[in-house]
Amino acid sequence: MLKKVALLGLTSALALIAVPSMADEAKQNCILKGVVNKAKAEQRGLDVYVDFKSAKPASRQASCDLSRGQPLIIKEAQAEKLQDLPHGTRVAYQYTVMADNTAAWQLLTPSL
Repeated sequence: MLKKVALLGLTSALALIAVPSMADEAKQNCILKGVVNKAKAEQRGLDVYVDFKSAKPASRQASCDLSRGQPLIIKEAQAEKLQDLPHGTRVAYQYTVMADNTAAWQLLTPSL
């Protein structure tokens, strides 16, 4: 289970797709919960930094096998809005990796 840190950088080049409608196509389907960390973002020269504290399967049938400390990078329009959130804001994402290794992110909370 993911217990440490993940990055949200607006300048990253990770390809994204919409959240899939068929869970059978997904290799990973996780709910990630974390906290916006403004201090780490500034230290690392990033637009946004989130400490993800937990990763759980999105459903009973889903797989969620993320390594501890594995960096996860998001590039999406919603990540820009995260910059405006205060330090310490709790966030939740659904993170899905498809069979072709494309990743999809859907912000669950807060709704922006």
